Amino acid sequence: MVVDKTNSLLVIAFDRVLEQHYREELSSFCDTQFIRSMQDLEFSNIEPGAVIYLMDYTSSAHLHNIEYIRNKYSSKLFFVISSAVSIPLLHQSIHLGVNDLFISPLNEQDKKSLRCNLMNKTQIACNSLSSEFSDDLCCETLDRDNPISELLDIIERDYIKGPSLQDLAHDVHLSPSRICHMFKDLCGITYSQYLICRKLEEGERLLISGDNSVTTIAYQVGFSNPSHFCRSFKEHLNITPTAYVHANNELKQSPTYIHYQRVRSDMMQQYSNQPSAYASNRISRVS
Repeated sequence: MVVDKTNSLLVIAFDRVLEQHYREELSSFCDTQFIRSMQDLEFSNIEPGAVIYLMDYTSSAHLHNIEYIRNKYSSKLFFVISSAVSIPLLHQSIHLGVNDLFISPLNEQDKKSLRCNLMNKTQIACNSLSSEFSDDLCCETLDRDNPISELLDIIERDYIKGPSLQDLAHDVHLSPSRICHMFKDLCGITYSQYLICRKLEEGERLLISGDNSVTTIAYQVGFSNPSHFCRSFKEHLNITPTAYVHANNELKQSPTYIHYQRVRSDMMQQYSNQPSAYASNRISRVS
């Protein structure tokens, strides 16, 4: 018999540390139900208002669990909170229709976004938000006609070539210094940091595919030489490209790369609901 818990948030946490951390945090603003094992999940007859899956680092087991949960609760809002974001996790989340993907620990914007979704799209009763946040929009947004949207389109198209600030200035009719300040203000990292991280993201994808050598990949993603690629990879992922291919342990990503992943996660979630890259009417500010 189905147990009606549509006024509660179901939290699936197989990791004891994550479960203990989020039990207090999530329970502070809505009613929660916790499942701590796959066996309990398989036999659960709870019908929740929404579902959250807590995970540490990407593995085939976690990707399988996400697919299982999405299928079991296909009509429910589904969120994933992960200690780090990987390209396979992003792609899996988009493919399966995960409503949002958050990096642990949640920042204030993440909490507001999650709470707004629960309040506006489910029967879950949450503690009210501060009046400064509207019911329909829980984070600051940027209109599509703002130049940063055009910049992101250009960078996504030409990141391998690595357009200079001068090149971008010519395309969007702003000064290089204005672009530099605007990019940092709205994305939280500098343009040069974003560009390097975008190349490393593609490098990760190519390394996983296993079709080319590190040297070939370095040039494919736009680095001037393999040494620069390896140094940057080591700096931001704390592991060499060669070791990355065979790594099963968690990656200690740099704060810059983690922040970059927040930006990319937001973009890819919006892209998944649009016919063309970054074609949404708004782009969320990343703090």
